[in-house]
Amino acid sequence: MDIRTLACFVAVAEDLHFRRAAERMNLTQPALSQRIRALEGEVGADLFERDRRGVALTPAGAAFLGPAREAVRHASMAKAEALRAVRGEVGRLRLGFTPIAFYGVLPEAVQAFRIRHPQVEVDLIEMSSPKVEAALASGDIDLGVLHPPVSRDLILYALPDEPFVLALPATHRLAEQAVIRVADLAHEPLLIAPRSIGPGIYDRVIALFTAEGISPRIVQEVTPMTTLVGLVAAGTGLGFVTSSIGRATRPGVAYRPVLPPPPSLPIAAAWHPPTLSASGERFLEVVRVLVEQGEFARAAS
Repeated sequence: MDIRTLACFVAVAEDLHFRRAAERMNLTQPALSQRIRALEGEVGADLFERDRRGVALTPAGAAFLGPAREAVRHASMAKAEALRAVRGEVGRLRLGFTPIAFYGVLPEAVQAFRIRHPQVEVDLIEMSSPKVEAALASGDIDLGVLHPPVSRDLILYALPDEPFVLALPATHRLAEQAVIRVADLAHEPLLIAPRSIGPGIYDRVIALFTAEGISPRIVQEVTPMTTLVGLVAAGTGLGFVTSSIGRATRPGVAYRPVLPPPPSLPIAAAWHPPTLSASGERFLEVVRVLVEQGEFARAAS
């Protein structure tokens, strides 16, 4: 009692004409008749009365029609849902991201994705960049947004870098300057993220000072950057944060560009090879559109 045969029965029941039903089902009339006879044999009752006047449903056929229609409808729905899952239009997206990444346009991307694919459940998981790598490798998340370079075999889709600005107390003497030079920071207490969190950025910040003949006075290693901003507000020191965090104003903190400019923070969407999940592909489509429209670049500026 396969779905195709049930669909043939429904077609005959609705048309009450074997030839028209066969054309509708893209079958020859003998093939359709054979399916109906086999179905009647399986049911154990005649489903149609056939005589020279035409075709009519028997009482058994009339009783069988409603459930048969439902079975065909549910099978069609099941097929459609399976295809939607293959296309990433239903299901779940597990998205890992760093705290810094979520201060840019990523929330806008998530919102746009949810509007476009409301039947995909989105799990948002905040973690450090190394933990995003590990979660991708273990299959705990489908897609990650992290900060290259990476130490694992991942596929990356580069997003616009995040420039750094200097966060300093609003009452600090340097806050009166529109632009601050690295040389001005020679004796200032510096807050910086631990090297274990982002060795590339850490080394390049230190190199920025070294190039000016300065040994930075690091008073505390701190993460995440939002905590660093809080320590700046408390007068603990000065520190570099991304411009997107700088736009989230906090009382008592000023943000200034620095010359020579500090290194920008690379950002990328990442997934584990060989393929990205279907829901991940749909999310990446949204991200690509935002990148092409310049939304990520504007969020980083």
